[in-house]
Parts: sequence; C-alpha cells; structure tokens
Amino acid sequence: MKSKGKKKRSSARNALLGGVLKKNEEIKKTVRKAADRLTLVNRVLKQGRVPLEDTRQAITQNEDIENTISAAANDLALVNAKLAQAMTQRRVIETELADTRVDLAEARDDLSKSQVREEEAQQLALQDALTGLPNRILFEQSLAHGLLQAKRHGRELAILFLDIDDFKSINDTFGHDVGDQVLITVAHRLKSFVRDEDLVCRWGGDEFVCLLLEVTREADVTRLAEQLIKRIAEVCEFDGTAFSLSASMGIARYPSDGETADILFKNADMAMYKAKSTETRVVLFRECVDERANQQGTGVQ
Repeated sequence: MKSKGKKKRSSARNALLGGVLKKNEEIKKTVRKAADRLTLVNRVLKQGRVPLEDTRQAITQNEDIENTISAAANDLALVNAKLAQAMTQRRVIETELADTRVDLAEARDDLSKSQVREEEAQQLALQDALTGLPNRILFEQSLAHGLLQAKRHGRELAILFLDIDDFKSINDTFGHDVGDQVLITVAHRLKSFVRDEDLVCRWGGDEFVCLLLEVTREADVTRLAEQLIKRIAEVCEFDGTAFSLSASMGIARYPSDGETADILFKNADMAMYKAKSTETRVVLFRECVDERANQQGTGVQ
C-alpha cells in the first residue's frame, strides 16, 4: 500500500512538471510571434512618409505587442514559480526513490537471511545432532531413491547394518560422555572408509547403517564390511582411558535379499544379530538362509 501511494504522488508530480514545461514552450512561441510583429511595425515606422492612418495602426499594433509581451512576462513568472515547485518536488521524489532502494536492499538481505535459516533448519532436520551423520529420515529418502535407480538401470546395492557390542556396559562403566565420544569415533571411522557416493547414517542408539550403491560383487561388500569391523575395533582413548571396541554387522543385498526397503532392513538386522555369534562379526543374509535350509534338511529345529 505504501508503495502504491508513492507511485501515485510520483505520477502527479511528473504530470505537474510536464505541464509546466509545456506552458513554457507556449510562452516562447508567443514571444517569438510578438517579436516578428514588432519588427514589421518598426519597418513601417522607419519608411518616413507614411500615411497617418497607417501610422496610427502601427502604434496600435505596437501597444498590442507590448501588452502581449507583458502578459507573456507575467505567465513566465508563474511558470518559473511552478517550475521551482516542480523541481522541489522532484528532489522529494529522488529522496523517496533513494529510500525505496534502501528498503529493497534491506528486504533482499532479510530474504537471503531467511533462506539461509530455512536451509540450515532443513539440514538440521536431516542430521544426527551428536555425530553429524545423516539421520534415519535422510537415509530412508536416499535408499528409496537408490532403489528406484537400481531397478531402472538393473544395478545392485547393499545395506550394512552395524551394532556396537556391549555398548550399554561402556555407558555404565565410563559414563554417557565417554559413550557419546565412542559413537562419534565410530561415525568418523565408518565415514572415512566408504566412497563419497555411498552413505553412512546413525540409525539410532548404537546402531549405524551404510548404504553401498552400484554394488557389483558380493566379495567386495564382504571385504569392505570386514575392514570396517577391524577399523572400529582399533583402540580408543578418552581422558586417559584406553579400551577396544567390537561391533557386529549384517549385510542384505538388493535384489537377491529383498526388493523393498523394509525387507532389506529386516534381513540386514537378522544377519547382524547372527553376526554377534561369529568370529568375523560379519554375516551375509544369504548365509542365514543357507543355515536355515541346512537345519531343515537335517531335521534340526
């Protein structure tokens, strides 16, 4: 509303200035015509022997011209006064325009800051507050997109579900601050081992999930998982206290171990719990299926 009011005032002032300039041009034309007539009158009077009637007409015309010029001078004085008023209003317009530019700059700055805050809020909503890793929401979105691409292009992918062994005892023995440091350390170690196109997230508590895209060979996935377990098992030291960690990991692959996110998570979780009883701490879901089939074949329940 404020902007519309400024526009109306600006239009009115521009119209006033235009009218003043137009009136000024009209006065110029009147003066030029009067000057031309005065030249003719003077030429007649200079001719010497001029009939009395012609002389009287010339004098009358001269008086008319003087009256015209006098009126034009008065009009010009009014024009100059209006022109001064218009110029003053012009300066007011320029001041308002300058203020408007400042307002626009401040509005753009506010909008930019608002967009930054919105982006930061969105990032925080998709980030684990403790470790800085993507959280479950972002991971599920990435997995859904990864499955679409895998189906479209006939690719494979793998989910690695990891759980820190006996994490509760770490919290109970050393305190939750040390427990938090352990989670941060595990997050860094996982992140440093996977490719840039892959994703590591904190699933919750002491559980982490890795999404490996464009998987080609099962052996490569198993080898990476074993390397991750060894990396996590390296000695940690916090506040002068050194101790070792251990973790268990289950692996489910698309499409052989499931074609939906829910089934893949369920199967990777099953394989992870099976891994807790193995020496390598890494189990493929396929191994769980094979073991179950062997048990059924031998009659073991």
